Amino acid sequence: MSARRRMTGRVKVPFDRIEKIAAEELADMALAKASDTSWKLTRHSAFYRCKDGSFTLQLVWHGGNGQTLTSTTRGIRLEVR
Repeated sequence: MSARRRMTGRVKVPFDRIEKIAAEELADMALAKASDTSWKLTRHSAFYRCKDGSFTLQLVWHGGNGQTLTSTTRGIRLEVR
């Protein structure tokens, strides 16, 4: 692999951190508020690194009634502190 090539794909992030972000995201979703079911975040939810250096967050919830709710946030840029 050349030194210029970026590593892409799934990034290992502790699931509890993804759960915290997902809780905020779910609270803001009108569709989740409108349905009277409880939503459970699945382990299919993940954080990905893209070729351009940005990140994508994909969240997947399953409802008690067999429905699936997804949210994808692309173009996330992280700051180094």
